[in-house]
Amino acid sequence: MRFICGIVLALAFVGPAPSLGQNSAESRATLSGIRGVVVYIDTLSADMPLMGITRDVLKLKVERRLRDAGVTVLEVPLKERVAGDPLLMLGVTTVFDDRDRKCICSLRLEFTQTVRLDRNPGYVVFGVPTWSVGRVGLYTNRWREEMIEDVNSLTDEFIDAYYRANPVAGR
Repeated sequence: MRFICGIVLALAFVGPAPSLGQNSAESRATLSGIRGVVVYIDTLSADMPLMGITRDVLKLKVERRLRDAGVTVLEVPLKERVAGDPLLMLGVTTVFDDRDRKCICSLRLEFTQTVRLDRNPGYVVFGVPTWSVGRVGLYTNRWREEMIEDVNSLTDEFIDAYYRANPVAGR
């Protein structure tokens, strides 16, 4: 158990902590005017598919949540280039403790886009993170359900930020 506590502390300093993120008024403003997002599952620990969670499962969960909220999900490969190259990335890092049947998980949801430098408008930088949230969780033997709940919660934070930047009548 000491080993697990050490891992939690290390993840807290290296990865995101609960409620830690870049979900400020300034970062939400960078979502203004986006037409939709491409969903990508970035980091996934190697043992996750063996435990029943795959990139496809997570991608479908995030995409369904976005679509149900009215956020356009763009497909890859895109038939046409979308201004800003909007990408919503989910990173998942896990450590399993088989003895105690627990899982430590670091989740990070990040929106990246193309940015032009104000001082040099001809210079374009691709994949710049402009909005993000994350958390570290210690899950019990129901870790799959608990982790999916946290993925849904992070996705809801993005949806809220998206609609704050792109108000819709009646919402």
